[in-house]
Amino acid sequence: MTKDVQQIKQRTPRPDLSLFPGLLYLGPQRTGSTWLHANLSRHPEVHLHRDKETFYFSTLGRPDAPRYRFDHLEDYLESFREGAGTRLLKNYHALRRCGAFYRPRVRGDFTASYGMLDETVIAAIVRLRPDVRGIMLVRDPVERAWSHAKKDLVRGRDRAADEAELLDFIRSPDQLARADYRATIVRWVRHLAPGSFFVAPYSRIGTDPEALLDEISAFLGIRRLGGASKRHVTTRQNVTPETAVSASLKAAVETTLAPATASCRELLREIGPGRVY
Repeated sequence: MTKDVQQIKQRTPRPDLSLFPGLLYLGPQRTGSTWLHANLSRHPEVHLHRDKETFYFSTLGRPDAPRYRFDHLEDYLESFREGAGTRLLKNYHALRRCGAFYRPRVRGDFTASYGMLDETVIAAIVRLRPDVRGIMLVRDPVERAWSHAKKDLVRGRDRAADEAELLDFIRSPDQLARADYRATIVRWVRHLAPGSFFVAPYSRIGTDPEALLDEISAFLGIRRLGGASKRHVTTRQNVTPETAVSASLKAAVETTLAPATASCRELLREIGPGRVY
């Protein structure tokens, strides 16, 4: 096993990589991954993992991590395998919605934390799947941070987070790193093949979702969705409830994320409606 794949434990020197995903969502949490997953999962040429997020690459070597599931690469690959019953049901829905059989050409893992992977892991992924592709939707850092904080800080609790907890969450090094979209692009583009990373504004989910989905389909080399397959195109997914915050907290968050916000605005000017790196 070569140096750059030593973090990925394998049972055999040459595992069957036919089920290795060719698509990864690389934007951070709360940037539209659920919307995109809901739409691509209805495509007859796309097979997305049944759990949406597997956390495989983000928990490598950490069996004590809460979301650790797979000891070996082969276990991860096997989790993509579909039984005869599942494929029969997907064929039924594909024929009903699209008039086409379910014939997956793209497999995907939408674990939102993959954008933050260390470059040694990125190099390992690309070595195993040289043609792997990534997608990122870019959302205003302040909006994204609020949404992420409010979502994560209520999970498993019987009370809402107070303002000190919200601010501590948003100021954490992990959250500040997630706000740096440019760094994520640079880190992945160093390893991905040219033309393998699609980046677009998150705002397009609200302004022109059908065109955005068509562009993503073209990027992936699959047919455009139509008819009943586009049921979820204009539906908001996994919405965070609105909550009031004090003016002082709002100002503190905006100050904390001011550098990320400036960088994001520059990036949005660069990519326009969408760009492939």
